[in-house]
Amino acid sequence: MTDTELDWTDSQVSDFSELVRQARSVRASKWKQDGIVVAGNDQGTAGDANDQLNTPYELAFDTNNQFFYVADHENGRIQRFPVNNNGDNNTGMTALKIDDGTASHPWFPDDKRNKPSTIFIDANDNIYVAEMYHPHRILKLSPDKTSSTLIDTENSVLQSCAGIYVDKQGNIYVSDWQQYAVLKFDKNGEHGEIVAGGNFFGDGPDQFDHPTGIFVAEKTGNIYIADYLNHRIQRWSPGSKEGVTVCGGNGAGFDPNQLNHPCSVIVDEEEEYIYIGDSLNARVVRWTVGAKHGEVVVGGIEKTQESNALCRVGGIKFDRDGNLYVTDIYRNQIRKYLVDN
Repeated sequence: MTDTELDWTDSQVSDFSELVRQARSVRASKWKQDGIVVAGNDQGTAGDANDQLNTPYELAFDTNNQFFYVADHENGRIQRFPVNNNGDNNTGMTALKIDDGTASHPWFPDDKRNKPSTIFIDANDNIYVAEMYHPHRILKLSPDKTSSTLIDTENSVLQSCAGIYVDKQGNIYVSDWQQYAVLKFDKNGEHGEIVAGGNFFGDGPDQFDHPTGIFVAEKTGNIYIADYLNHRIQRWSPGSKEGVTVCGGNGAGFDPNQLNHPCSVIVDEEEEYIYIGDSLNARVVRWTVGAKHGEVVVGGIEKTQESNALCRVGGIKFDRDGNLYVTDIYRNQIRKYLVDN
């Protein structure tokens, strides 16, 4: 193992939903508008050095709020960075090199087409990585470094992987671009069934057009889906045949009642506030459930020419202190926005 790689057991990791619950305490917060680059370099240049990223899609935190992990898509790796960084240490360490294929990293075959599209960490410290393009699979690594291909297209109904969520019971929810659906699997990656959509693409209440980020409300089982090409957030109740539009749905645009290719969604514990990574509007917005429009939290399309502005938003997360982390896919950076109350 080199000094740029780390043993997975060096850092215990936790369920993302535990961190999401902390959004409840910051749901009425404001954030400073100058984001701090905490992963990637200040120039935003793509590369595979430890202070660089190349098209990062998603991130997740460890249980002690010490490190966050980034799905570094084009580099085919998962990078780890310190949470207590305020721009003074942007050098990451390779937690998992997806195309390595060596004895120390036997999880993935030596196939440079394998690129992580999203990352999720469950309540039992397992890490899940989904690959949206080739070969359309979900891989699981346990804290003791035993690994498995949990779901793949050869032995399941899954066709592609754009988003993933694992609930407290270990059920795995996957947004499937090619089936325009959300699928649910048991903890072993078996018995996959469509629980939302699956009625070809469209903008009807029972349809999606490329579902992406997903979030499951643990109390109610409601599923929130970023409906990427319909520019809306849909909520599906357990057992329902149709979803309800809770944000957007007014065409692509930057007005307060519109979204533009939303790709990530977080909901507070009481399902009162919805945070959205509004990708092509280069912003994070917050909607109150039942409202006709949202409010900008950080970013905005009018600011994209500024050197410190967001360009294309990917994943969004909160740390334990309520600071907001945003993945900028085009600028190859993770930005941290401090709470400003």
